[in-house]
Amino acid sequence: MAMSEGQKAKQLYEFGPFRLDPEKELLLRDSDAIPLAPKAFQVLLVLVRSKKEVVTKDELLKAVWPDTFVEETNLSRNVFLLRKALGETPQDHQYIVTVPGRGYRFAEEVQFVAEEELNVVAASHSTVQVEVKETRPWGWITVGAVALSVVAVISFRQFGHRPPVLTEKDTVVLADFGNSTGDPVFDGTLRQGLAIQLEQSPFLKIMDDDQMRHALRLMSLSAAARVTNSVAHEICVRQGAAATIDGAIAILGKNYVITLEAIRCQDGATLAREQIQAEDKDHVLNAVATAATDMRGKLGESHDSIQRPNRPPEQATTPSLEALQNYTAGHAEMEKSQTLAAIASFERAIAIDPSFAIAYYHLGVAYDNAGDVASSRKYAKEAFRLVDRVSDYERAQIVPFYYRATGELYKQIDALQLSIRSYPRRWEFPNILGVVYVDLGQYEEGLKEGLEGTRVQPNIEPPYRRQLDAYICLDRLPEARQLAEKLRAQGLDGVRIHQRFLEMAYVEQDQAAISREIQWFAGKPEEFLSFGLQAANRNVHGQRRESHKLYQRAAETALRLGLRDAASDFDEADARADALSGNCQTARRMGRPALALAICGDAAPAEQLSEETSKLFPNGTIWTAVQLPEIRAAIALNRNQPDRSVELLASASPYERSYLEASYLRGLAYLRLKKGAEATAEFQKIVDHKGANWGATWVHPNWGQYYSLSYLGMARGFALAGDTAKAKKAFQDLFELWKDADADIPILKQAKADYAKLN
Repeated sequence: MAMSEGQKAKQLYEFGPFRLDPEKELLLRDSDAIPLAPKAFQVLLVLVRSKKEVVTKDELLKAVWPDTFVEETNLSRNVFLLRKALGETPQDHQYIVTVPGRGYRFAEEVQFVAEEELNVVAASHSTVQVEVKETRPWGWITVGAVALSVVAVISFRQFGHRPPVLTEKDTVVLADFGNSTGDPVFDGTLRQGLAIQLEQSPFLKIMDDDQMRHALRLMSLSAAARVTNSVAHEICVRQGAAATIDGAIAILGKNYVITLEAIRCQDGATLAREQIQAEDKDHVLNAVATAATDMRGKLGESHDSIQRPNRPPEQATTPSLEALQNYTAGHAEMEKSQTLAAIASFERAIAIDPSFAIAYYHLGVAYDNAGDVASSRKYAKEAFRLVDRVSDYERAQIVPFYYRATGELYKQIDALQLSIRSYPRRWEFPNILGVVYVDLGQYEEGLKEGLEGTRVQPNIEPPYRRQLDAYICLDRLPEARQLAEKLRAQGLDGVRIHQRFLEMAYVEQDQAAISREIQWFAGKPEEFLSFGLQAANRNVHGQRRESHKLYQRAAETALRLGLRDAASDFDEADARADALSGNCQTARRMGRPALALAICGDAAPAEQLSEETSKLFPNGTIWTAVQLPEIRAAIALNRNQPDRSVELLASASPYERSYLEASYLRGLAYLRLKKGAEATAEFQKIVDHKGANWGATWVHPNWGQYYSLSYLGMARGFALAGDTAKAKKAFQDLFELWKDADADIPILKQAKADYAKLN
């Protein structure tokens, strides 16, 4: 029977197990619909229709977003979602191939096919309606098969479905393994191995160790107390979690027996139980992984979710129990803010297993927390080199950290947003995103991410730091104080949170709070942070001799701890402070930093250092847009090219809230151009945001000196504009800040001479 014109079959595209229906915007895999966002579907359709030809990124953007300007990241995100929908892995791009520097190409053979002659029009629990297009013989056989299949599906959905034991809103508490083997290598290590496996799940939420320690303190137990089954149950009840997972390992003959049991906290009922044997010690971690995977299914996670890349410990982490034991110790020390001890533990872990990717990541994080940025960058790159060995969850941590190490902050933002979508119940990703936004000067966005982090996990310290960063930089000091009191009442503590408290005290010049925080740091390994902040505060008041001594103490303390990069940062802060004060001897003796040399007119060494840094950060967001232009602008100023300085600093404008030296140098250029009003406006930006002088760079804040010197810049700007009264007031504000300043500071002598002329 021939088809009528209205029945003419549509042309569909078929590749591998997939079928693409352009009219319905539908992607099918073996007759099952694959959910796709409209834009992702359109990207796929353009690629499929291009028949293995390269489609440039510009062509894709114009085809899919014809009347809208969108960033390239939107295209990258949709390609990522497509690859995920097509079942591709990061190592195997079977369908969509990236052509570096150009765009994408669809690699699979595509066939045109007619639409299926048989369509299921509607189905309910009681009836099935089938539409048959009589273009093939034996159509009644197909009808019968489909009808039976639909009835079977309906029957399964109606009678075979069981509600999940847990839901995506539930939290699980992991107990320490009971260890009857007598071998201490399993203590703590197996719990960490189990946690690594369960954290691969987007379905299960494992209670954070910080939250568990908080609960232990409320129970009047040590934060380091062993979490036995009974302790885990009490934590579960107190924190409103759903279940505990208890573990045990025992010896049976030559074998090891691993048991996992999930127990509902409300009534003590067993939700799921797994028991598995390992033939020897070397296979214990793999047995834990197998049991964990089976447990995920029994607790309600879907088969498709479990089948996502699910790597056993010897692939995702390490086959070595000893390496995992040291990693576990480092992880625990990091959670307790014992950064230097954690560094030693992670270094032992990678010495035992040089392919332990996630240990490199945490070692990089630990060095970052300690202020050793160079070492942090080194280990971030090592972790990324091994990223194919990790789970999806660990990849979600490593990739953004790598982009932070390369300085590509917008790529880091994209990666973090993807991590947040994939793991919306983890606090770490909004917390790190908050760090990036604060670094970029987007304080309001940083605050939002900090609040989101504490919404996801209210009893941990880092997201509160993000909030304090933002409040300080936004000069919302009353809110910062209120939050600080809340944290003290909750007992949330740590080196970096006390750094924020000391910064706040300096912004408000609260002498009692300053003394209290300096005393808190006294004698601690991380006291170098306190010395650095004390030095920066002396700069605010023109006390360069005392500041120099404190920077030296900070550098020496950091160096004794093996933190060479942190020590170098303090030395460079000291040299930069001297250069800003009109003393170039320190920078010339050290031969760095580049900005100090540029301010002093030493263009050749400044340019050489810049060239070396550009090799490290060829695409670094802040380096290329802010720091390199600042160095070149300072060189131009010394060559009497102030208009060129202003031009060079234009790229820094979006970020200058966090990089105050850009406004400061622009102000100096306008003074040289005799543009008093414009110069005053630049310096006023700095004076009006005192908090940003302390909170903008959270590792080693040292911008306080720009705050003081900006009063001098304003005074000179007002004088140029003919406003003598305001000029005198700005001079007097500077002299009040510097009433106890060293009398021989060159820039102070110049300021006094200018003031005398004004009078």
